[in-house]
Amino acid sequence: IETATNKHNLRTFDFDSVAQEFACFTLAMPKSWNEGTVTFRPIWTFSSGSGGVVWALQAVAVSDADALDVAYGAEQAITDAALTAGDLHRAPESAAITVSGSPAVSDTVLFRIKRNPADASDTLGADARLIGIEIYVTTDAGSDA
Repeated sequence: IETATNKHNLRTFDFDSVAQEFACFTLAMPKSWNEGTVTFRPIWTFSSGSGGVVWALQAVAVSDADALDVAYGAEQAITDAALTAGDLHRAPESAAITVSGSPAVSDTVLFRIKRNPADASDTLGADARLIGIEIYVTTDAGSDA
């Protein structure tokens, strides 16, 4: 999308208000990750309307030589209110997400995020435009050296 006045270009994933849609991404975890739970905070916007949006995230860890076609773990969902169309929305931080698989040092974690329009708290009648995601991890070392 491009903003009207200052022409900022933003790459977004537009999640429908009716159909269930997903976006996937991978993150090579730092060696200092403690292989425990993670949390997330979506960064998003919308073009019109009012209401709330329910975001949910799932994760699975894969190691070198592991199969990639593996099941995600249980999701955690958060609800964020649509405040002003065209503004940046930084949703609340989620509850802890258990990364499925057998997380190990230097794993790659596969993530899947969705908007859950079937949830009663998801009432925004327009696309929710995902701009980015903050992922929070706990570390057990001061560096990856």
